[in-house]
Amino acid sequence: MLRATNSNPNLILPWVELGLAQIGLKKYPDAEVSFKIALGIDPASVKRAHSSDFYQQADAPGVVAPSATRASRNVAGGGVADSGEKRTPDIIGASYASLGEIYTHQGKAAEAQAAFDTAVKAFPTDAALYRRNETIFFFQAGNSDAQLAAADQAIAIDPGRAMLYYFRGQALVAKASIDPKTQKMMFPPGCIEAYQKYLDMDPNGPYSADAKAILTAAGVPLKPARK
Repeated sequence: MLRATNSNPNLILPWVELGLAQIGLKKYPDAEVSFKIALGIDPASVKRAHSSDFYQQADAPGVVAPSATRASRNVAGGGVADSGEKRTPDIIGASYASLGEIYTHQGKAAEAQAAFDTAVKAFPTDAALYRRNETIFFFQAGNSDAQLAAADQAIAIDPGRAMLYYFRGQALVAKASIDPKTQKMMFPPGCIEAYQKYLDMDPNGPYSADAKAILTAAGVPLKPARK
């Protein structure tokens, strides 16, 4: 079984690149193992966290490492394959952010949030990117609560990015309801303000038509288009 090592970075990057390719192919269990190996987590420990029948045979065609379909809530769990050696912060951040993406696709919200939290702590330089991606992945997964939490964290880091306000509004609009007396839409606090903020910052942006439709439904007058 191959073991990750940081004594030679060239032995780490291929696991990250492999994991990214596996995500692109939606091979999420395989990608999880690749990124954990890149992080120095003993593949045997990963295997012990899963049922043995979830694994491919090591000599099966195309198999480069055992794969699993479940992850521990503690995404950093397991033994370290090369104790005493350290990964660079960017590798740690990218690997945990990728694990966050994997868990989001698998519907494991708590594990995904924990992975993104770890990525931000490990490599704050890319914190805005990690939180932005977290927001988008939870949007794609249809998890409005996690999407809202991620959007708020992303805005706190990068308040000048218009799209984050759209995704905040979109997460909140999922909680809108109909007033039984007036039959009008009732929007949760902060929803309309988020859409307005998005349009103020990017009036002709890719989500502007949707934002304008929501404001119109809420009876909010649209501001004149900028010349």
